[in-house]
Amino acid sequence: MVYFIKALRISIYNLKKTISSIRVLTVLLIVAGFILQNLEAVLNFSNLVGVRITPYAFPHLTNDYICQLVIVAGVIFIFSNAPYEDDGYFYMLSRSGKLSWALGQIFYSISISLIYILFLLLVSVLPLVGNMDIGCEWGKIWGTLAKTDAGIQVGLLFNVSEYMVSHYSALFALMISVILEWCCASWLGLLIYLLNKLTSKAIGTCTGALCVLFDICISNDWMAWANRFSPITLAQINTYSGINLKYHITLKYGILFFIIGILVLSILCVLVNYKENTEIRLQKLEVKWRKKQ
Repeated sequence: MVYFIKALRISIYNLKKTISSIRVLTVLLIVAGFILQNLEAVLNFSNLVGVRITPYAFPHLTNDYICQLVIVAGVIFIFSNAPYEDDGYFYMLSRSGKLSWALGQIFYSISISLIYILFLLLVSVLPLVGNMDIGCEWGKIWGTLAKTDAGIQVGLLFNVSEYMVSHYSALFALMISVILEWCCASWLGLLIYLLNKLTSKAIGTCTGALCVLFDICISNDWMAWANRFSPITLAQINTYSGINLKYHITLKYGILFFIIGILVLSILCVLVNYKENTEIRLQKLEVKWRKKQ
């Protein structure tokens, strides 16, 4: 229990640093601005036809090809400074121990991912507040944009999924989209931490960027079976339809992929903290410091 309490304190320390970071606040503003720009056409269409909008933009945004890439790019940028070893690293490590430190980084990765996704969910709802229709159904606006070419006529920048509107209830689609995006962000965060820590270089960050490239390749040229191994693709509800079902790419498979992946990556993130003797590393840093003097 003591290990978990220490790990929780470490994760809270990292969260405070991240939330107050200009670097992270900048990327949040950029992604938020992108979402607001995409929702502008929906608001214009709502005003044009005089019908209020239900607050279910998030599932459509996360299932749009371009929007998903921008959202995930934000995730990679947030985790790009892994393994989060600042000037207080050795002091905190000596007081907490390697296990608590590693668990703290895992808790942090999962927590900051949830905060990021909930922030995007809030951003997708706030612009609609003045013209919002509270209800459990998709409503006329999303139904019309999904099943007609009205979106093209009003300059809609993202795709409103006809498949989602036809096969999922609005509340269920919203819930599943949030869970899948959270899992995807956590999966990527743990992967970046693991590889950056293991190599002491930005290999994890580059690998996260390659996951984005992997999704682009699948969407354009590759066979559908490759969707089984793309976390960004598996975070989209539309993936679980059509020819993908032939390769047993179902919603159940996607959830299991993320759960098992996060568990395995978490274990590896703990183990990788034992790869290096901390005392030896301290001696190396001391030698470098003396040389500078």
